[in-house]
Amino acid sequence: MNDTSSPWRGRRVLVTGGTGFLGSAVVRELLGHGAEVVGLVRDRVADAEFTRHRLTGKVHAVHGRAEDLFRVHSALAVHEVRAVFHLADTDRGTATVLDAARRYDNRIPVVLARPDGTPFAAPAGQPVGVARFGELFGGGDRKTFRAVPAAVVALLTGERPAAGEDGPARDFVPVRDAARACAALAARLVAEPGARVEERAFRSGWVLTEREITAAVREVFAGRGVPSLSVPPDALGWAASRTLTDALAETIAWYREFLRTRFFGTRPAGAPVRAAA
Repeated sequence: MNDTSSPWRGRRVLVTGGTGFLGSAVVRELLGHGAEVVGLVRDRVADAEFTRHRLTGKVHAVHGRAEDLFRVHSALAVHEVRAVFHLADTDRGTATVLDAARRYDNRIPVVLARPDGTPFAAPAGQPVGVARFGELFGGGDRKTFRAVPAAVVALLTGERPAAGEDGPARDFVPVRDAARACAALAARLVAEPGARVEERAFRSGWVLTEREITAAVREVFAGRGVPSLSVPPDALGWAASRTLTDALAETIAWYREFLRTRFFGTRPAGAPVRAAA
């Protein structure tokens, strides 16, 4: 990718939670646009996750916790960071990361990701972006209790996926598109500097109940397509980049490979591959 016109080319960014589901997707997105990524990781075990994500040597890992003000501030200062993506799964460390960024340089943007409907109050005096999503899905999600991975893993292991509940519908967003959204929001804060909190809800338009998304996974697993609305790009030029069928097919392919290597180990190139389902 490495677009020479990208606002991230040569820019150093700090990512917390960079070995997580959304965080690793954001790291790949930023690297693809030429950014220099500094990843704050808790310990050597978390550091090893970069190897699993094939990001070793591409990300400069700094060991420390997001709750440690001195460690976060020093990472910002030593690496001359120009943007922060705080993508930990919980609110742990959020106040500290915001405080460290404000102390280092209150002009650098900090982008956070939050589920729809969760309250968040950012302090005044610095540029903060809050990207809101319904439910993320895609390859790399280890939380297999969620609707999409639960259905995919059940089908791949020869089980019958639970029908799911009608329940409230939510907007399903592919994680790679969510990563694009986080980068786009940060780019907006860079292009239009100024202290403010900018919240944006990114919608794919695929609003489904758990029962409906489970049925969609079954259809795509069987080689059939499913309908998906085409939502026009938002004010940042963001929209889902693929159809729901393609996004689910990509997710199924990731879990198929994940289960193959998990159960049978990585095989040498050219060796026969035993199917996982």
